[in-house]
Amino acid sequence: MDFSKENIEASEQADFVYADWYSRLPDEKKAEFFKNGFDFVAKKVRHDLKSENPFATEADIRLRFVELTQREEYPEEVFAFIQEKFLECSEKEWQHRFKAMKNALGWSYDDIANFIHAGSGASVKASINRKLPAFAKLAVCVFEKLHTPEPAT
Repeated sequence: MDFSKENIEASEQADFVYADWYSRLPDEKKAEFFKNGFDFVAKKVRHDLKSENPFATEADIRLRFVELTQREEYPEEVFAFIQEKFLECSEKEWQHRFKAMKNALGWSYDDIANFIHAGSGASVKASINRKLPAFAKLAVCVFEKLHTPEPAT
C-alpha cells in the first residue's frame, strides 16, 4: 500500500468531500442509509447463524444480533437479563414448533405418551409446556427437515 504524502492528502480530501455531500442530504435519506446498513448487518447475522444451525429460532437470531452489536452497551447483569428473556422466547418458539409438528402429524398428547411409554398425555403436555426436552427438539428438527422443501439454487 502506498502511504505517500500525496495519497494521504487525496484520501483526506475525498473524506471531506464525502462528509460535505452527506451533510447536505435530507434527514430521510440519511435515515434510509442508516436503515439499509442496519438491515445488512441483521441479514448477515441471520445468514451466519442459520448456516451454523439451520434450526435456530428467531429469538436465537435476535440474541446473536444483540450480542454482536450492543453487548458492550449494557452492564453484565442487564445483559444477563436480556439473554434470559431471549432464551425464554426461544423456548416458546420451540414449543410452538413442536405443537405444529404434533398437529401436522395428527397426534394427541395421549398418542405421544403411548409412543414414549409416558404415564399420560397430561404428563407429556405438562413437560412440553415447562421446557421442551432435547429429544423433542430433535424430533422437530427431523420433521421440519423432511417437510421443508430445499431452496432452489
